[in-house]
Amino acid sequence: MIIELATWIMYFVSTYFAVFLLLVVFDKGIPTQTKQSKWRPMVTVAIPAFNEEQTIEATVKSVFDLHYPKDKIEVIVVDDGSTDGTPAILRKIATTHPDRLFRVIRHDVNKSKGASVNHALREAKGEIFVCLDADSFVKPDALLKMLPHFEEDDNVASVLPFMKITKTNSIILKIQWVEYLMNFFLKKISSLIDCIHVTPGPFGCYRREVLLKVGGFDENNLTEDLEMALRLQKYHYRIIQLLDAEVITVPPDTLKGFYKQRNRWYKGTLHNLHRHRSLIFNKNYGDFGLFHLPMVLGAALLSISFAFLIVYARFLKPLLSRLYDLSYINFDLPLLIKVGSQRFNILDFNYTMLYMTILIFVFALIWIIGSHRYSRESYVAKGLVPSLLFLSIYPVILSSVWLGVVFDLVRGKRQKW
Repeated sequence: MIIELATWIMYFVSTYFAVFLLLVVFDKGIPTQTKQSKWRPMVTVAIPAFNEEQTIEATVKSVFDLHYPKDKIEVIVVDDGSTDGTPAILRKIATTHPDRLFRVIRHDVNKSKGASVNHALREAKGEIFVCLDADSFVKPDALLKMLPHFEEDDNVASVLPFMKITKTNSIILKIQWVEYLMNFFLKKISSLIDCIHVTPGPFGCYRREVLLKVGGFDENNLTEDLEMALRLQKYHYRIIQLLDAEVITVPPDTLKGFYKQRNRWYKGTLHNLHRHRSLIFNKNYGDFGLFHLPMVLGAALLSISFAFLIVYARFLKPLLSRLYDLSYINFDLPLLIKVGSQRFNILDFNYTMLYMTILIFVFALIWIIGSHRYSRESYVAKGLVPSLLFLSIYPVILSSVWLGVVFDLVRGKRQKW
């Protein structure tokens, strides 16, 4: 009874959120026209780096290649106690690009990403402050597509690019390909009703004065970008998500790396939702408080419930039941199969559950195809196989990560960035 009730709640909540977001699309539409502006403020790009010798040079080069005046953009790399070849590469960049506003701040010991970004924030000269992860690469036209949104509305505190991944040559990367496209497509829809709850590290742009006003980034936070977004929402600032400004990031290419990254993200989500719990179901924050944050919390609870549902109702319970049945016939498998086939009846199917499962599958497919269309990616060429993997495997992987999060929280485990 409890398992069935939990399943129905999961179906209802998933369908409700899917329909709500579709109605937002039908009501608001999705802007696709790129805004233009002649405004060229001073921009600071901060790159926190810890042992990033494989990517740091390409990351800095992508900033140098931006379509923007050289004298209007400064790059500050904060070397957060790297012990590999990162410092040598940074010295080489400084030597070979004397015409660029480029400097390196060195921490003798590793602190945190938040501490590194705050150090750059204190030193920055730019009116616009940009955070760029050291394993991400911005497209040349991205900045010019983002700045007009600051100019047209003084209440805009942050503008975010569309994130894609570098390659899709393994199952875990194919799954992440769909995940990134769909998540940022949904973020675009959420931004139409001012419901962004995270400002990711790869090329998130901010008004520097706003960051200083709210106290900078939390230096002891697992997901300082999520916490900052919640704080900006708390002070009623706007956050804009774009689809036409792109940044490429390097995702985990192993299941272990994926688990470790998402484990940190989800712990940070729970921690920050608890920290800013006064926003949840708070009508003073409109759709963000009444709809979006409950949806984020609900998604976490659903994932955990789904994990228990799979482990117990779909695996452990049937396995124990089969073993119990086999014990009465001395584990005669052929006999069990024969009896089971004789008792099978097509009317035994739970068609209501089957219908709801198909409905949710269709909704998910709509979002996946839509995300490819609006991100200018071919669904047929690049999304078909990844979509099948995403729909069949991703829920299981995601629920497994959430189970790990619950286990770690129970035993008090905590990690750094």
